[in-house]
Formats: sequence, C-alpha cells, structure tokens
Amino acid sequence: MRVFDTSFDYKTDTPAKTRPDADRDSQRLRADHELLWTKELSSGVLFIPSIASAGKNEYLIFTDASGARYCYGSDAITNSYTTWLKPPALVAAREELSDDQKSRYLNPPYTIGSAMIWPLRKKDRRTMNTARGFGPEGDQIGDRMDLTLECIRRHYAGGPWSPLASVISAYADFFALFDGFAEFVRFFHLQDLVTRAYDEVLFYLPLENFERPGTPTTTEEYVECQERSLELIAKRAKRMADWVAEHHPEVEVR
Repeated sequence: MRVFDTSFDYKTDTPAKTRPDADRDSQRLRADHELLWTKELSSGVLFIPSIASAGKNEYLIFTDASGARYCYGSDAITNSYTTWLKPPALVAAREELSDDQKSRYLNPPYTIGSAMIWPLRKKDRRTMNTARGFGPEGDQIGDRMDLTLECIRRHYAGGPWSPLASVISAYADFFALFDGFAEFVRFFHLQDLVTRAYDEVLFYLPLENFERPGTPTTTEEYVECQERSLELIAKRAKRMADWVAEHHPEVEVR
C-alpha cells in the first residue's frame, strides 16, 4: 500500500552526492505533489500535473484540452535563512539565537507541509521560485509565503501593485486556472494563512505595504517568523492528510 507520510523528510530521499536538492532529487516528493494536486477545479477542468508525461529535464507536466503542455517545479514555501549571507540585519539576528533556538530553526526537516509547486516556462526565466527570494522582489518578499500570498491576493483583486506583480502576470494562465483567490487558497491548503472570509492575509510580521525588508531584522522577528512558519507547516500538513484520507482511501496516511 502506498504511504503518505506528513513527517517524512524529503532531504533524506536519495539525495544527489553533490549539491543535494530535495525539490530536484526526491522522487517521493514529486509523487506526493502529483497525488495532492491532481484535482477537479471548480471550472470542471481536471488538473493533472503528471510525472508520466514529464520529459528528462521536466518535473511535472499538465496537458490541457487543447494539447498545450505546462511545466511545474517544486519549491519550499518556508525558509530558515540558514545559509543567507545578507542582509546584515538578518545575519545578525540569526547569530544571536540561543543554542536551543538554533537547534529548532536552522536545520528543520523538509516535509510535505512546506512543499508547493509553481509554474516554470523557458520564456519566463523570472519564476515565482526565484523572484520570492532573489533580486529586488526577493528583498521585499524575503522568501516568505505570507507576503507571496498577499501578492497573489492583490493579483486576483486587480490591484494594488505588489513586488511580484510582473512575475505573477507572466504566469497569469496558471492563476487563471483557479476561480479567484479563495479557490487558489483552498486548492493548495493555505487556509491557515488567511482570514475566514479569504479577504486578508495573516502576516508573520506587519506588512507596512512592502516598504520594509521581507526578511526579519531582529532576533525577535526571526523567532516570530519561524514559529509562525512551523505552525503553518503543521496545520497545512494536517489539511493535506485529511484530504488524502478522504479522496484516496487506497493510500495509508501517517
């Protein structure tokens, strides 16, 4: 029987000998993505991101009714900033952690509650994966999912501007699969990051309209971000497990 284990650490799943990357190397993670995101959308479209149709340098492929192929890659929606060398305030905040805090935050397992897929396309090199953590957009987002989700909410609302606006617009066909922000949130089990009405994002730190750095600037902020992140992983994993148990009785859920 196939097992869906919310505690499994994908970093341990046959990693590459050099520069291991669970998003690239773990076949178990890729299979779990295929399991979780194969669903019927409210439009009636059956979204099937498939391993079987993926080529050598592809991860998951969805082929729509017209025969057009869309590629998706895996990415973690959480970040402990363990290896980040800038900005200086983040590095200083991390260095001031206690030994117990370092043990809790700096090398967490990579479990399914932290995993997401984003669209990839050769002509759109600035992907959601990279824009969330690098370049000018990354400075404002800091690889944080709460801020990323606010950018997506603004896209569906038709504004105002957000740091990821141009990247999201480049992949507008992906976001158009979902009938608005609420369906996107429900589809990817992100309900614990928004209000019950799906009209506001619950931020780890004050938003300040993206005028402050996305990364924590003090040790207190770093701890707050990490605690909120760990809470999200746990709650999201529970939602995923419940969904798999309901829709895939042939799968053992742990």
